[in-house]
Amino acid sequence: MERQSTLKVYSPPSYEVYGLAKNPFEQLASEGIEDVESIHVYQEVDMRLSMIISEVVGNKSSIAFSLIGPLGMGKTQRLKSIYKAISEQGGKPIYIKVDTNDILKLTRDMFNGLKPPKTRTNIFFENLSKKLGFIDRLEKMLSSTKEYKSRDIAEMLTKELSKYPYSALLLDELENMQTASEEDKILFFEMLRHFISNMPPGCIFGFACVPEAYEEYSKIFPAFFMRLHYEFKLRPMSLEETFELVKKRLNKVRIRDTDDPIYPFTEDAIRLIHELAKGNPRQILRLLHYVLSEASKHKFDPIDDYVVTTILEEPKSLEEYLTRIPKEYRDLVEVIVYKFNGGPVSYIQVAKEVKKPGVQVYEHLEELIRLGFLVGDPKGNYKVPEYVRKFLEEQKEGEE
Repeated sequence: MERQSTLKVYSPPSYEVYGLAKNPFEQLASEGIEDVESIHVYQEVDMRLSMIISEVVGNKSSIAFSLIGPLGMGKTQRLKSIYKAISEQGGKPIYIKVDTNDILKLTRDMFNGLKPPKTRTNIFFENLSKKLGFIDRLEKMLSSTKEYKSRDIAEMLTKELSKYPYSALLLDELENMQTASEEDKILFFEMLRHFISNMPPGCIFGFACVPEAYEEYSKIFPAFFMRLHYEFKLRPMSLEETFELVKKRLNKVRIRDTDDPIYPFTEDAIRLIHELAKGNPRQILRLLHYVLSEASKHKFDPIDDYVVTTILEEPKSLEEYLTRIPKEYRDLVEVIVYKFNGGPVSYIQVAKEVKKPGVQVYEHLEELIRLGFLVGDPKGNYKVPEYVRKFLEEQKEGEE
């Protein structure tokens, strides 16, 4: 008698059972989606940012603002919308995702954002500016923090941006500068203070960061924050906005008409997901993506609050726990589980193991705490939840 193969071939979930071409909640960052305007859920802050753009473009005024909110609240998407608006006006926007605590590198990145595409004409002007000493002077001030002249750098930046009818300097994830020394942070914020005090006409300055970093920075250098024209604090999504988010995303991938715009979800299911995510848009999308993916495997129809509860209950094994973790963070958790026996462990130890920047690892570990996959301790270390530790203990007992 011929033995049947037990090899299982993985096949991705099919969403045709719900009349969907694919899972519409897979892309968490809306700025990576084509025609993002059609799925963006507009809040009061979007209207106020639109007014800022209109004011700058219409009256050639200059405006500085801050955008404050936890991870996943849509800060990046909103800064990118300003970048796009200034670009469409023929202006010069500079967008920087802050990935360093080195103020010399960050300042150099800002000036690098001014560089035009390499053409013969541009190379000629670049060589000309070298003769005039602009590059040499800038490089000297960026050679060390002792040479860093905040006022002079700000004036050079203002002069360069004044060559354009419209401009923008947009700094995203400014919390990644938190680990810089206090002296360096003061130098950098002093430079920004001079810049926004003397911005060229038609210029927008904006930065985004998490509330904890914003509070720390404002204590260190209140004079800079007093210069800001607007302070926008992003709020969680309301239940009504969550329904709108679900409708818009589902509508983009429907291949079969339905009378219910939130099908295959029920109202109670969305209400529960909104509650579990505490209104955080990224968390809402993560939960929707995971629930729809798992429900399609079992062909649950419709997806009600009972189905959501069943899918999101505590994992039954270590493998199930690891499978649920977002793939971009899984290597961090696997290191904590297998290398450090579930923790506690510092973000620096994890960063060394995965060979990634410490600031990035810290941010991702904090996100995993918010998602409930890790817990923190009073010393700032990270460890797995108790139910995962039981899996590890059971595994260890089985090996003995």
